[in-house]
Amino acid sequence: MSIFDLINPFSYITPIHADSAEEDASSSATAVVVASDPVEEKEEVEVVEVEEENDAEEEEQEEEEEEEEDPEDPSPAIREACGESLACKSLKHHLDECAARVEEGSKESCAEEFLHFLHCVDQCAVPKIFSTLK
Repeated sequence: MSIFDLINPFSYITPIHADSAEEDASSSATAVVVASDPVEEKEEVEVVEVEEENDAEEEEQEEEEEEEEDPEDPSPAIREACGESLACKSLKHHLDECAARVEEGSKESCAEEFLHFLHCVDQCAVPKIFSTLK
């Protein structure tokens, strides 16, 4: 486990998926139509059948997308290697010492040490990451 796995500044954000919002909206709209007007029930059945066909098509498309393999992101490995490099070794040492003091009960924050370490890692990793892009 690396230091990057421990700190995620976006951990409080929950992802919102547009597909699930559309499904919720369509299912609630369907329920309203069925409940409000019994004359339109025949039309609603037809709409549901069409939606089921669309769902089957969407599932086929999702299976095709799953079969396609996405290229692996090289940035975590590059960042990890830069964190262990000689250039950032002293900053990592200071960060580790600060983390040890905090674990022992110190009330200090290691934010400064962490930011210095991340700056060093970024300075090392960015050129290498961009050189791997096509």
